[in-house]
Amino acid sequence: MHTTGTHSFRLFPMPEHTPASCSSVMDLMALRSVTELPVTRRHVLDPEVLRTVAAVDRVGDLTRFNVAEVPELAQISAPEELLAPDERGWALGHALSLAVEHGQRLWLSEVPRERLGLLRSVLGEHLVHIASPEAPEDIEAPQADGADEGEGTVVVAVSPRRLLDEWATGTPEQIRYLRTVLEGTDPLRVSRHTLAALQEAKVDLVPRAGIVRLLHNPRFLAYATVFIYSSLRALPAVYAPGFRGNPWVLWAIDIITAVPYTWGIIAMVAGKRRRIRFAGFLVTLITFVAPYVYFFLAGDDGHGNQYPGWVIMVVIGLVLATFLLEGGRWLRDVAVARGLRAPGTGSPAYAAAAVDSSPRIERSTPASRNHPPETMRTATALSGRCG
Repeated sequence: MHTTGTHSFRLFPMPEHTPASCSSVMDLMALRSVTELPVTRRHVLDPEVLRTVAAVDRVGDLTRFNVAEVPELAQISAPEELLAPDERGWALGHALSLAVEHGQRLWLSEVPRERLGLLRSVLGEHLVHIASPEAPEDIEAPQADGADEGEGTVVVAVSPRRLLDEWATGTPEQIRYLRTVLEGTDPLRVSRHTLAALQEAKVDLVPRAGIVRLLHNPRFLAYATVFIYSSLRALPAVYAPGFRGNPWVLWAIDIITAVPYTWGIIAMVAGKRRRIRFAGFLVTLITFVAPYVYFFLAGDDGHGNQYPGWVIMVVIGLVLATFLLEGGRWLRDVAVARGLRAPGTGSPAYAAAAVDSSPRIERSTPASRNHPPETMRTATALSGRCG
């Protein structure tokens, strides 16, 4: 109770049983995911639709870097004007250029229902997917800017990669449009598949030498780093006391196993499918131990050398890392899917719940101090993210 002059104020706290710890863990696991985009906070979305359209194996692979909100899709004009291109055609072309250069896999946009047919006729019927399920009857559908009263919007999902592939081999008007709006695009970090589509459409790109593109390829740099390490990792064993083997044989084993060892490390960490990650773990384990098997067998007096303690620790670490990576990926998938299915902070349901769940300050006059106000309602809608 706080008293100011002749009036007093009573602060009622939030309920004590809110699942704060659960929400914090889920928010941490969904860090930098697609759930951080404004459109995903305003709408309930189907994670399976997003995963399928983006052509990724896990919904946790959708991040705020490879997914973009593209409002230009809601403002698209007729095909003849768009491909000319008009002002809206240039805006869509700019979004496509950004998608190419930054490797975006998915576009999301709020589109009025009356414009959905036009969007599908322009981009392609099979390229436009509805990602937002039907709104519940007790929740009013969000309204588009400038839309008539009662006219709802839907969230559509589009793959910019598939759009580029389709139009690069499409009609002469679509190919001419790509050449116009994508002229001057920098192919420094684009994938080989995307580069092939751009070349198919004969888009005039920024000149980049193949070696320059290779040196800016994260996958190549990872392969090069691990390959150099794995090619030299067993050489210090040559100078170990009691080693009687052939150092060239040991080094040959190192070189032969370097490539599969490099693949195994990357597959174990970044493999898209579980069986690929498990295969990567096995390959990494076998190729890592192989040089030390020879080292062990080529020991003094035929009795062999003892495995260095750190080798055993690394093997144990690889096993633990595999389980931790799989567990972390699964938990992130759960967190992202739950965040997409739950009402976002900008949705009407969330806004109403936030009003009900916020601390309420009651102002009481001297006549009403003996009559405490009604206890505030529990905000059950906010517990949906962990419930």
